[in-house]
Amino acid sequence: MPLRTYIQTTRRAGSAAISGVGRLATIAGGGAMTAGLFTDAGTLPAILTTIAAGLGGAFLSPRLQLAHPMKKPIVFTVYLAPHSVLVSNLVTELVWDATEGRLVQGGVAVLWTAGVWWLRPGRLAKRVAKWPEPVIETDGTEADQDAAGAELEVAIEIPDDPAGRWWALNAAKKDGVAEGTRVIAVRAIEDRRRVAVALAAIEKGEPVPDIKIRRLSALMNVPEELLEVEAIPGHGAGVAMLLIGPKPEAGPTPDVDVWTEIGRSALPGVTLTEINEYDMSKEVNP
Repeated sequence: MPLRTYIQTTRRAGSAAISGVGRLATIAGGGAMTAGLFTDAGTLPAILTTIAAGLGGAFLSPRLQLAHPMKKPIVFTVYLAPHSVLVSNLVTELVWDATEGRLVQGGVAVLWTAGVWWLRPGRLAKRVAKWPEPVIETDGTEADQDAAGAELEVAIEIPDDPAGRWWALNAAKKDGVAEGTRVIAVRAIEDRRRVAVALAAIEKGEPVPDIKIRRLSALMNVPEELLEVEAIPGHGAGVAMLLIGPKPEAGPTPDVDVWTEIGRSALPGVTLTEINEYDMSKEVNP
């Protein structure tokens, strides 16, 4: 079995174990609040255990500690919220033992258990910690940027399809043979003898750059005579067509086929019965 499979299996097992611990903690917290409605014997230990578990989980978790400073308040709030509510309800059970108090405390216990079981705040906090880093806008003038030599580069999204991904990483990269282009469609044409690749400029309003067939041939390891770049009829210079494969053999069109096409459009009903060749050079050039 490949090493990657072992790693993935270990990660799944670890996630399942952590998820199971979270479920058991939820059941234990709900059980502690329920027991506190009838006896105070285990309430104080439950309070101390909850505080220790909450602070330990928050400050000993590498993922929470490595979260971006701007996200840490949100992460810790989400993670410690169920612990805070649990401790508050347990303390209330110690100091408010009236009948109406028990009704409120029982309702809180039910809502807390259902909410934590459904929302799973611990895992939610870790997901928030993994979110992309927030963008911090800094004030700066154009002169400062020029002095520092900063350059603005357009981030290119890598496509998922193999052809588009290869083109983006090899041909459309900076200083590539087709820099600033992307693949928008790939089709087999001419009875699958050729492949047509529709290209477009990444930046709207810009033309597809001139693609050097020689460089493209070297990049793709395809003979130059099998590559051709053409404009797409009916569209502007922002798109182009790359044709890969042997060009169709050009030959004279038979007269019968020509007259059949003419008869279909301009002279319906007319049938070609005889072909005669006549030299009109004398009439045209007396």
